[in-house]
Parts: sequence; C-alpha cells; structure tokens
Amino acid sequence: MDGNSVSRFDLFRSDNRQWTVFMIFTTLCILAGTWWEVPFLMILPGIVLGAAWMLVDLRQVYYLLLLCIPLSIEMNFSDSLGTDFPTEPLIILLTGALVLMALHQPRRIGLTHLFDLLLVIHLAWIACSAMFAEIPLVAVKFLLAKTWYMLTFYGMSRLFLTGPKAWRIAIWCLLIPLAITHIIILVRFSAYGFSFKDVNAVVGPFNRNHVTFAALAVVFLPFGWHLFRSYRDNRFLSSLILALLAIILVGVQVSYTRAAYIALLGGIGAVFLIRRKWMVPTLVIASVAVIAFAISLVQNNRFLEFAPDYNKTISHFEFEDLLTATVKLQDISTMERVYRWVAGSYMIGERPWTGFGPNNFYPNYQVRTVRSFRTYVSDNPERSGIHNYYLMTAVEQGVPGLLIYLLLIFSVLIIGERIYHQTTDDKRKRMVLTALSSLVVIHVMQTMNDLLETDKVGSFFFISIALLANIDRLNRQSPPDEPSLPGPDPSRIASS
Repeated sequence: MDGNSVSRFDLFRSDNRQWTVFMIFTTLCILAGTWWEVPFLMILPGIVLGAAWMLVDLRQVYYLLLLCIPLSIEMNFSDSLGTDFPTEPLIILLTGALVLMALHQPRRIGLTHLFDLLLVIHLAWIACSAMFAEIPLVAVKFLLAKTWYMLTFYGMSRLFLTGPKAWRIAIWCLLIPLAITHIIILVRFSAYGFSFKDVNAVVGPFNRNHVTFAALAVVFLPFGWHLFRSYRDNRFLSSLILALLAIILVGVQVSYTRAAYIALLGGIGAVFLIRRKWMVPTLVIASVAVIAFAISLVQNNRFLEFAPDYNKTISHFEFEDLLTATVKLQDISTMERVYRWVAGSYMIGERPWTGFGPNNFYPNYQVRTVRSFRTYVSDNPERSGIHNYYLMTAVEQGVPGLLIYLLLIFSVLIIGERIYHQTTDDKRKRMVLTALSSLVVIHVMQTMNDLLETDKVGSFFFISIALLANIDRLNRQSPPDEPSLPGPDPSRIASS
C-alpha cells in the first residue's frame, strides 16, 4: 500500500463501503446493548471510530489532547486510583500508537539527539529506583505514568511540532480552552468579590487548587506571547490574542499564588539572561548558593532555630496578611513545607543511593518528621507531596536520581541557549526563547511545588524540550525556510 492510499481512505464518505459496514455495525451494537442492557456495546462504535481516526490522522488526536489539557478534570475512584479525564486516556492511546509506530518503522524513530538520551537515562533511573521501592506497587504506577507522559508529550511533539504552522495550531489548541476556563472562573470569582479565602472554591473542576490554576497559566504565557508575535501583521487576530492573554494574566493575579508571581518574573528574566549568554554563570551561582545554604542549615542542626510557633502558624484569609506572615515565618503553608522538607532531609540521609522509590514520599515521611515543625495541617488528609520537586526527587530516587535530573535540566537550558544564538530564522529563534522561558517558569515553580507529574505542567515540560530538539535538528538539516523536518509522516502509520 503506497503512502497516499491512506489519505484517500475516508470513513465518512457516503459512497464508501467502510461507511456502510460501520453503520450496520453501529446499529447492531445499539440494538444488542439495549436488548442485553450492556452499556459498553452502545459505546463500542465510538471506540472503533476513535481508533479509525487515530489510524487515519494521528496528528489530529495529538491536537485534541492539547485542547483537553486546560479542560481536564481529576477523577478519583479510590485513595490510590485516579485519572485525569479525558487527557490520561488520550495519553495512553497515543503512547500505544507511538509504540506501534516504532515497531512498524523502527529505523525512522531513533534516539538521535542528546535530549533523547538524557530523558532515557532519567527514565531508566526511575525504573531502577522503583526496583528498590519501599512500596513497589505505587512506584510501578508512577513509572508507568512517567513513561506514557514522556512518550506522548515528548515523543509525539518531536514528530508533530516541526515547523511554525504546527506550532501555531498547537498554541491555539491550548489558548482557546485555557481562556474559556479563565473567563468562567473569573465570572464565578467575581460573585465572591475576588476574596483570597474563596479562591480554591472557584477554580474547580478544571483545577485541583489555586496553585495548579496559576501554574498552568504562567507556563503557557510565553507560548501565548509567541502566538501574539506571530500575528503582528493581522490586527484582528493579534488584538484577540492580546485580549485573551490579558484575561489569563488577570487570572494569575487573582490566584494569589506567590510561586506563580515569582516564576513569571523568572521567565521574563530568563529572556534577558539568554540573550546575553548568561545562563551558565547564573546556574553556577544559583547552585553554589543553594548548596551553601543547605550546608549552613545542616551544620550543628541550625535548621532547628527556624521551628515555628505552633499557635502563631495559622491560615490567613487576607492576602496581605499572608505575605506578612510569610516574611515572619508564620504562614501555615510555608511552614508546612518546611515540616515536610525536614522529614525529607532525614529520608535522604537514610537512603541516599536509591531513595524510597517513586511516589513513596507520602507513605513514609510522617514517622520521620520533627515535631517542633508541626502545623495545624500536618495530618495531610489530601495526601499531598513534599512541595519541592528537587527535594522530592532526591527522597524518592536518591541523590543519583537528583543529579541525573539536574543534568537533564541544566543541559536543556545551556544547550537551549546555544541553539538560540545559532538560530538565524526569526520564527525558530522566537520559539527557542519561548520554550526556554516556559522551562524556567516551570523550574522556578518546582522549588515550592511538585507539579511535574500533572498534565497541566508536565506536558509543557516535555513539549518545550521536544521543541528545542526539533529546532536544533532543523538548524542542522534544513534551511530556515523549510517548513518541517524530514522523516516519517505519523499520520500514515497504517499505510502498509
């Protein structure tokens, strides 16, 4: 079967034999499902249609996944079983499609970029640490989720986001639903007078809390600005995009998320650093400062001096009071983080090489806490994590796991800066800056949160790295005006 034969296959043509067969099949399934009262039979035609759609045009399914990210809802079936709907089912489907594609055309899908190799090493160490996990089952679940996130958001992005047109479509797919959710939330929030104490009540069901709501917005904003720059010659579209970005920015403002404010400033600062080739010295200075600070706290147990007053460390219902309490170390959310960080430091000392295993922080940290750091919310009924991704990586994957992760992100930022200065095409250059800025926003957010395993933030992490790898390859293999990378057309996976 030649490459064009699949494009001529159209299930929806009324004169097509496949269409007739599909309609008969649908009718029989509905009748059988109704007769035997089996709902699955009624939705089976939809599943078949979705599978056929994937075979005919996998790219559109990828865009559908992007469209669903701002709209996804967390669905929990038990304390240990949940999913992000509809994104996670789509992620699993696309992972299966990518595996089939690799089996179908193994020579066309290879590890050709340094980022590919670093991500494989990162995933391999997670698998290694899972083998030594305190609770293996939750570690294996984490490993599976990490695998299909990486294969879908990184692998599919490597295949599809290969030129300016694809970039614009992808950003539109994210911008429109994100703006819609912000409009809905802002309208609902206005009824509460934009009160800080009510912010978590209005951001659902699309977001777990105000932090997730703000995080998605700030990691997207560099991409939204890129889209605005892409339509500077179109007054209507540029004005529309700017209006939608303004709405999203208002959402960030009223989210009252301190980490988001700082991360957004970090993303803007990254543009300044990258243009001046200051990424390496900045990373060196930041690393030295963090190591020196950590050593100063560990020496003579100096960290115990920062133990909070249990009776003064409370929740605040006015944002101004929260900021004041943060400076005085009397904010409950900040000090609860410290409570868990202290426990995490003891866990690292206990298992420095392989860690406690992926997703094993929560089941194991309570018995290793220091009571003097305890707060009113230390019972942790929501089963949340350590709220620092770097520390969590060291706790769950050991110090080698943290070093591998740092090697990955430092390499991406440093090589990304090099790609920016080697790129001559203006469109590619702007996208490199966009991806790097979004990555910096993510890394800053991760100092106070652990959101990388969520579809709202983890998707942007892998997509941004894939974009950098694609542009680096484009610079090496094609002139600036060539629209896409050479290679297989994933939408033709069923062509032979």
